[in-house]
Amino acid sequence: MDEKISKLQEIRMLLAFVRHADSDGNVDFDKTEIYSDLRKIEANGNRIEALLYNLNNAGILTYEEIGEEGFASIIISSINSTTHQYLSDLVESIQSEYHSLEQRITEILTFNPGQLSEKISDTKKKLDEVEKLIKGNELLKPMEKPLREIQHHFKSVSAVSNGYEDIYKNIIRPVQEEGRSGVKATVKWAILSIFISTALSWLISNYNTVAALLNGD
Repeated sequence: MDEKISKLQEIRMLLAFVRHADSDGNVDFDKTEIYSDLRKIEANGNRIEALLYNLNNAGILTYEEIGEEGFASIIISSINSTTHQYLSDLVESIQSEYHSLEQRITEILTFNPGQLSEKISDTKKKLDEVEKLIKGNELLKPMEKPLREIQHHFKSVSAVSNGYEDIYKNIIRPVQEEGRSGVKATVKWAILSIFISTALSWLISNYNTVAALLNGD
């Protein structure tokens, strides 16, 4: 199965287009190293072309190959304001995915298996009490089967909980303890990452203004 180009690769490719575009947004495949840069990001030329045609069809950039069979194609390519907005949206999307993953990892690392064990123990006691009531009352006999099913599922939950507690003790807790010594470094990298992402997003959104300043317009 042919894998798709990742969001990060797509961002790097679009940045290559921005870097090689002239003041009018045109990208010359003959006079620049654009294709070489694209192949460094993704070695599969078919994937590159498929992405570029998809972006062209979506109006995000222009990419057309003109030529007859047996002759070298002439490539017409350019970027526009939609390119910059799409690139900015991609960056924000990756930031969102990163923060979501970071939150999930934090929830796993800060999860307290002790509290879960207490809830499971308390629930088991209540189920045992219900079982005693049913056995001592003919009117509650019809509840025996549903109760057995509940108890069966509950045993599965309890087994999973016990397994997780072993994972917590042998893997997660050591990671937590080891991680405390690197908290300051992690915070510094997090701040740097946010700064770079924010700066990149601002640069993409204000590309035309920056380009005009660099060109002395």
